[in-house]
Amino acid sequence: MIPLAALAIFSGLSLNLLLSFALGAAGVAGDKVPKGQTKKELPLLQLGFLFGAVLFLWVFFNWLLPPFWKNFSEYFLFFPLSALMCMGLELLRERIVPRVFPGIGSMRKVFSAYTAYDGLVPASLIITFSLAWNFASAFVLALFFVFGILISILVLNEIRRKSTLERTPRFLRGSPLILVSMGLLSLVSAGAAVLCFKILEIF
Repeated sequence: MIPLAALAIFSGLSLNLLLSFALGAAGVAGDKVPKGQTKKELPLLQLGFLFGAVLFLWVFFNWLLPPFWKNFSEYFLFFPLSALMCMGLELLRERIVPRVFPGIGSMRKVFSAYTAYDGLVPASLIITFSLAWNFASAFVLALFFVFGILISILVLNEIRRKSTLERTPRFLRGSPLILVSMGLLSLVSAGAAVLCFKILEIF
């Protein structure tokens, strides 16, 4: 059985998921600040929704899905159910959360619910569904996927900030630099994730 530490490191470093998130990352770490805001805000509420969606869908596919859908057909349901889950959470955020927590309800939206948060939810769900053997392992995987995404956003924001202070070629400023950085970061972290996963699986 794979140690939980291996799952935590693997999911935390699996920023290759963010290749599908590259355009969204450019929006998170780009040069433009959304209208009505004075500084960059992290999409913390949406990251929380991502964690909740992956965990809930893992429970659904493992314990609640009818038997005739299992073993193969369930993979066809990953994306549509992920998108429906994200849309439901966003609807909840817009209708209910602002009444109870006005500050939380107005937090920045970066990902699109229609694409299941730019493919992050189904991608995380596929890996969680493949590796998790109980609720604790699914919880660790989902949590550290979110931490990995958050760290990558912070790294990209720092790259963007440095690029405004140092001499950077004009054609690389803004989104192009973010996309190139995202690709390099994904390649490095994917290799490190697989290496750590293999090492920890041995022990």
